[in-house]
Amino acid sequence: MMKPYKVHQKKWNTFSKSVQLRHISAELYRATKGSLHGNEDWVRGAYERAISMIDASLDDPQWKDRAMLYQLRDAIAALYVGKTDPAIIRFIYTQIFEKQM
Repeated sequence: MMKPYKVHQKKWNTFSKSVQLRHISAELYRATKGSLHGNEDWVRGAYERAISMIDASLDDPQWKDRAMLYQLRDAIAALYVGKTDPAIIRFIYTQIFEKQM
């Protein structure tokens, strides 16, 4: 069993919202790649890291409007417990990436 991923909150808070979203996007990209290669451990790990990063963002005072983060967390959690669909992951990834530009 792998050690649970833990975000260092103080360091995380030094990142801009855009950088935080890029880190979360990178995990969703890893989940997509893992799904396409049939590696469920890789997918689950990427989802767990993404959720941890979202939780850290929710605890970051620079995020005044947290609605998008809660929606994103709900979507990733649903994928985590259900069947992975690369199309959904790509959609979420694209939405995050477009929001930060």
